[in-house]
Amino acid sequence: MDIINLVKQHATFHPDQDAVKYNDNVLTYKDIEQYSNTLAKSIENTDKPLLLYGHMSPFMIVGMLASIKAGCGYVPVDTSLPEDRVASIVKKIEPQYIFNTTTESINLNLGTEIFIEVLREQQPIDNYQSQIASDDIAYTIFTSGSTGEPKGVQIKYSSLNEFAEWIIELNQAGEHQQWLNQAPFSFDLSVMAIYPCLISAGTLNLVDKTMINKPKLLNDLLENNDINIWVSTPSFLEMCLLLPHFDQQKYPKLKQFYFCGEILAHKTASILNTKFPQAIIYNTYGPTEATVAITSIQITKDVIDRYNPLPVGVPKNGTALDVTEEGELVITGNCVSVGYFKDEVRSMKAFKDKGDNRSYYTGDKAIEKDGLWFVQGRIDYQIKLNGYRIELEEIEFQLRHLDAIREAIVVPIYNKDKVSRIVGVITLNQEIQEDYSVNELSHEIKEQLKHHIPAYMIPSKFKVIDLMPMTVNGKVDRRQIAEVIT
Repeated sequence: MDIINLVKQHATFHPDQDAVKYNDNVLTYKDIEQYSNTLAKSIENTDKPLLLYGHMSPFMIVGMLASIKAGCGYVPVDTSLPEDRVASIVKKIEPQYIFNTTTESINLNLGTEIFIEVLREQQPIDNYQSQIASDDIAYTIFTSGSTGEPKGVQIKYSSLNEFAEWIIELNQAGEHQQWLNQAPFSFDLSVMAIYPCLISAGTLNLVDKTMINKPKLLNDLLENNDINIWVSTPSFLEMCLLLPHFDQQKYPKLKQFYFCGEILAHKTASILNTKFPQAIIYNTYGPTEATVAITSIQITKDVIDRYNPLPVGVPKNGTALDVTEEGELVITGNCVSVGYFKDEVRSMKAFKDKGDNRSYYTGDKAIEKDGLWFVQGRIDYQIKLNGYRIELEEIEFQLRHLDAIREAIVVPIYNKDKVSRIVGVITLNQEIQEDYSVNELSHEIKEQLKHHIPAYMIPSKFKVIDLMPMTVNGKVDRRQIAEVIT
């Protein structure tokens, strides 16, 4: 299977079918094929990844396809990321080209920016010979890093093809479906919607930040587009379950759900199964380093009645799972990333070559029972909050760089085995202690953090203590701090 060839076929046989929709912005299969050909021709002389900047523009999909065709791959960067983080990624990538799907320059003096209007003005190209090889990098997604620097996870084109084909094998709704994508393109959950949708001649419907915060807009999207296949984090679904009449009677064409990115809570699955008794519900699991997801299970009433917590299922073909003596899950197969972009030290820690196979040490605790895999949380300080993978140490790293703070620990607060929020525990520099109230200080810290980390990584509140407790080994006692908070 080859994604680029299949999209080309759909452009030939279904040229006027909608491929991507975002509000009133629509691109057909003919559009995405011609625009991506034109953009690929413009960037084919580079060996650097295409930096893809924007939010939910359908032209982000054009940029993805173009970069794959050109053989250089892409790095998606969402507009919601703070300037410091964008600058850090751009500096590391050193792109020759930036496809900017917004109307304003990112002004980083690196790379030639190409805007949508420039692309529209060029003579369309109907045919372009794809340059990408199976072992070339299709995309690099940057995730939270413990040193304060995000990690660029590189995924091969062959891994992406295998993943998309697997999701389509799970798909029981058939071709020409209306897919919903909730995740920003800089979050690899979006890959679960984008490519399976395109290779099955579907229409990708994009949910933006405004829709997430205004349920009425989401309701309009669901009603007006007759969504058939839903791809999101469990947290996003939980918000939608609060909508009045979010059920099969109101949305009879919504027949299939895919979940990934965090734990699918038993209660959430049970409510969804009750509201959509005829729908097919998939729980999946996988880290960014193993091409989005590598296990799946269809969540039926029998599974709900039998298991709590829910299993993440069985691995896809060609992927092997094992655990270390410490219970850490190890993934082996072609799905595994080639490593972190320009980061050999961290790559060597997480990835191992075993003959012709490559393994990734996930940091997740897992067990196998009844032929099914169950993930039991992290063995380190990495968490999932609202579907986003967060290194607590990255937040601590940024907090310690603020003038007022001497030491900082970030504590996850759990609600039924799921992280519901994070709290910052800090000690202050002596000269600062008398100048602020706790509320004033908390507000000031949050404002400063906005310049360095995404909003979803900022703790909901801060607690000031005089001295960090220590273990007998001289390390900060995180467990004791967590007990004080909770």
